[in-house]
Amino acid sequence: MKVMYGLGPVKFKKIAVAIGIFDGVHRGHQMLIKSMVKEAKHLKAKAVVITFFPHPAHVLCPDLSLPYLMSLQYRLALLQELGVDAVLVIRFNKRFARIDPHYFIKKILVQRLHVQSIFVGEDFRFGRNRSADVTLFEQLAQGYGYRMHAVKALKQGGKVISSSRLRRLIPQGQLSEAQKLLGRPVSILGHVVHGSARGELLGYPTANVHYESALLPPQGVYAVRVVWKNKTLYGMANLGIRPSFKSRKPASPAGLAKGGSGGPKVHLEVHVFDFNVNLYGQEVLVEFLQRIRDEKAFPSKEDLICQIRQDEKTIRRLLKVE
Repeated sequence: MKVMYGLGPVKFKKIAVAIGIFDGVHRGHQMLIKSMVKEAKHLKAKAVVITFFPHPAHVLCPDLSLPYLMSLQYRLALLQELGVDAVLVIRFNKRFARIDPHYFIKKILVQRLHVQSIFVGEDFRFGRNRSADVTLFEQLAQGYGYRMHAVKALKQGGKVISSSRLRRLIPQGQLSEAQKLLGRPVSILGHVVHGSARGELLGYPTANVHYESALLPPQGVYAVRVVWKNKTLYGMANLGIRPSFKSRKPASPAGLAKGGSGGPKVHLEVHVFDFNVNLYGQEVLVEFLQRIRDEKAFPSKEDLICQIRQDEKTIRRLLKVE
């Protein structure tokens, strides 16, 4: 999949396009994008996604606390899995927010990108003061020769699947409900970096996973699945501030999702069962399967080791990994 930042000299002979932020790439987003990919194959065109970064809300309402559900890197990885040929990441700023809707459709989508088919959510709005919606796309479709698809929102449990719902569920630790909306476990994509090696001293070497902005579940110890180079591994993870080594106040997940301004850094340390490969520098996907307990401080190293051993037994039994 080709990723391009901005429009620049980008040109396509023929494309089908899905337009949206797609933060979370939840089941509703997946349905829309899969429909676009199917249409692209039918038209023998390229399947292209136009997405925006940063989130428009961060530009238009900078005081609004609206954490990302995932990093841009993870968003792009999921779009690739859906069969997208190319993604155009448009930098959203105040200048772009003032773009004339007619200009966007005629000059960018039609003349520059040669769009044949457009897919957006039925509530999609764009342009100066968010003045345009799917109606404008539909009105101009015949004259500009493209097909217009306003995709209805998908529902789960009688309610629309939305990024807003996920922003409520994940910090509350409602992982199973969030998974129903996402179509996959709540997860973080990151790179393994050097840590303090405390885990190795305790007899449980850990991979310290560095992640970009992402909405986090509650701090604690989790049963996790780790995907690395198409291998599926299992283990346990500590998501927190290491209270046994530092005495600090818990961090705010919402603040951390915006880059750490809400409190101390929340660390993600993963011990992979029965695995001795050095993962330093590698990209890994950590999926949170079940929360086992709160993170807490221990009076001694021995007490901490005893608890980690008990956690391992509990998680191995839960995951049926003996």
